[in-house]
Amino acid sequence: MQATPFIMECFPKTLDEFRTLFHSEEISLQFLFSKRWPNGFECSYCNWENKDQLPSKTMTCSHCGHPTSITTDTIMHGTKKPLSQWLMSIWWLTATEGGHSAKDLQRFLKLSSYQTAWTWLQKLRMAMAVADNKPCRETVELSSENIFFGGVPPAKATILAAAEIILPAGITGRIKMDVIGNLTQETVNTFLENNLLSGSSLIVPNYEAYLDNNRKNFITITSSSIYRTRDLLKSFEIWLNKVHRGGVANKHLQLYLDEFCFRRNTEMLPDKESIFNLLLAGVISRKSFSYKSIISKPNKE
Repeated sequence: MQATPFIMECFPKTLDEFRTLFHSEEISLQFLFSKRWPNGFECSYCNWENKDQLPSKTMTCSHCGHPTSITTDTIMHGTKKPLSQWLMSIWWLTATEGGHSAKDLQRFLKLSSYQTAWTWLQKLRMAMAVADNKPCRETVELSSENIFFGGVPPAKATILAAAEIILPAGITGRIKMDVIGNLTQETVNTFLENNLLSGSSLIVPNYEAYLDNNRKNFITITSSSIYRTRDLLKSFEIWLNKVHRGGVANKHLQLYLDEFCFRRNTEMLPDKESIFNLLLAGVISRKSFSYKSIISKPNKE
């Protein structure tokens, strides 16, 4: 008997609506199964497809005998918490604006452990980076600034940022931001390779680090009118200190940049359901990280 796909007829707009829709673990399991394997179960080890596999937390491939679970190779891997709590966390992050701290998530889910809430949020920020993977393109402004956050004295980091300029309206489109050690032609070129579509036109300050005569895959235009990226970086600094109040370590700063960019970029999506589905796609398409690896995770260089 083939599994019946889960159909969400109306996206929940309130927490009560969410709890009514996902009122049991069975419903949550069925929903996640349909999202992870929309065309039927596929073994991650041998790629054998079994359209008759019914939703289950643990499964064994009928072809190779390899065991798997609904959370294997996802951000949720190894979780002992209910699947409905993960879905509720994803809904909460995408249905509300501004951002939240681990303390907020701990209170929301009524978790006894702050460490669990912090680890979940870090994993969900990783999923945001995976999901928000479209590069900036066409006309892009590029610059860097130092930002200050947390502690006494405050920590300092150098951030390189890119912002699409959607012409002819001149509005800001997608944004990308990375923590960098030093502003050099090498770090700029690495950032461009990872975050911008080849052939784009770059509007940059007239500084040596942004100019590379060997760079053939971008058109570079110097300008004294660089304000989009600088305004974005100032907005990030304010957001970081307002929401997290100094409780961010420098080595984790990239994850908070990823969340900030995800939130800004998803403002262009049509509705909250689209944002929810995008983050969920990131959650189920990335292997998990242990608590130890997360707390030691360095920023990008």
